[in-house]
Amino acid sequence: MFKIILGLLLISNFTFAATERVKLPEQTKMEIINVLKVNENLHASFFKYDAGKVEKNAKDLVQAMDKINDPQVKKLLNYSKSQITQINPTQTREKNNQLYNMVSMALTHLINKYDLGNEYNIYYCPMEKKKWVQNSLKMKKSNNPYMPSMPHCGERLTDY
Repeated sequence: MFKIILGLLLISNFTFAATERVKLPEQTKMEIINVLKVNENLHASFFKYDAGKVEKNAKDLVQAMDKINDPQVKKLLNYSKSQITQINPTQTREKNNQLYNMVSMALTHLINKYDLGNEYNIYYCPMEKKKWVQNSLKMKKSNNPYMPSMPHCGERLTDY
């Protein structure tokens, strides 16, 4: 019995250690949070799909990403930045969704890796098999930017 309890205790401690996020210098943290705030507008324009607003908010997000000074964070966002610049109103929603998904993947990585507070969490749509970042303090309900026919399909994956 003692071995079982000890084993469970070790497993729970290992699980906790595996989910600990890295603390950042305050300036870097604020730069990333600014990117996440700008992403809120892009997320909203995908949720109520407006191609013109999607393009404008995508450009705003690139500008916010350009303001990040930390070389490691910049490197993590590099590929997604190249994808987001391809978003435009003449493409299909499906194509723009794919590009936005690439950005969302990078942002979810940042949220999982770094301690950015509890405002932003990761959500997942099992139908589309895609993740996104959402301000969970402002929006309690899942707001799926990928699936217009099921706008609230999705679940919250993190609880930071």
